[in-house]
Amino acid sequence: MSWPTSWRPDLSEEADPLDLGGPLLRRLERLTVHARRPFPGQAAGARRSPRTGSSVEFADFRSYVPGDDFRRVDWNAYGRLDRLMLRLYHAEEDVCLTLWLDTSASMRWGTPDKSRFARRVAGGLAYAALTGFDRVGAAGFADDGVRRMPPLRGRAAAPRLWRFIADLDGGGRTSFSAIARAPRPLPGISVIISDFLDEDGPEPALAALRGARQDVLLLQVLAPQELNPELSGDIELEDIESSRRVEMTVTPAVVASYRAALEQHTERLAALARAYGAGYEVISTDQPLDALLTGEMRRLGILR
Repeated sequence: MSWPTSWRPDLSEEADPLDLGGPLLRRLERLTVHARRPFPGQAAGARRSPRTGSSVEFADFRSYVPGDDFRRVDWNAYGRLDRLMLRLYHAEEDVCLTLWLDTSASMRWGTPDKSRFARRVAGGLAYAALTGFDRVGAAGFADDGVRRMPPLRGRAAAPRLWRFIADLDGGGRTSFSAIARAPRPLPGISVIISDFLDEDGPEPALAALRGARQDVLLLQVLAPQELNPELSGDIELEDIESSRRVEMTVTPAVVASYRAALEQHTERLAALARAYGAGYEVISTDQPLDALLTGEMRRLGILR
């Protein structure tokens, strides 16, 4: 019996709807999603626990299932039993990465588009986790509820997960209460990707996810036009979620006031994240995806 030394997903438009591309995927294969604390699970995972003293202690066998790391197959057991068995060890972790994507109407704005960028970031993080043999689930959320895909394992599951992320419906208003009402994810890492431009804030989601034993990261996705608006004169603004319109005259003082309000908003989000033991980072849609995932995310300790 022979096994392939490597696997590459089909990068046709149908199989790679997020347009991640081979060069980026090859870089992501060398990285893993970083958990800041151990997450022991019912089944052994491929992630080495930070706990010391027992990481190489044999625990048990279990049958091989598609998506498992074939390097962990016990070939002596296969010779005796004529079926594939994996060796399990103590102090290993079975980590589940859950990606929560804001699909509200406000995400479908900006150049580059916030929704498209957020989905590509999620797809890259998913691939890094899948190649590390962690489980990955995804969910889109707005005020009409949550649409979820159950956790998958193994890099061969990447195209299916990418297609789910790409096909998530968009519209409605942001609602972090939808995350709080959703079934609890498996213990692990939760990444919420949103513009966080709502009045209520993410506290309901943070409280619920902390109760579900999640290591939470908030990624605030903003367009360059939101970070550094270049407006002047008489304009009419429309809230893309509520359709409420406001006429105003934009002066340098108004722009300065907007920037101060945005800074206060991000500071409040950062403080709220710290209060719940979560991470927080602002990312702009004009950042090159490769540099963001393989550079900035590594600097932040999200990927290693």
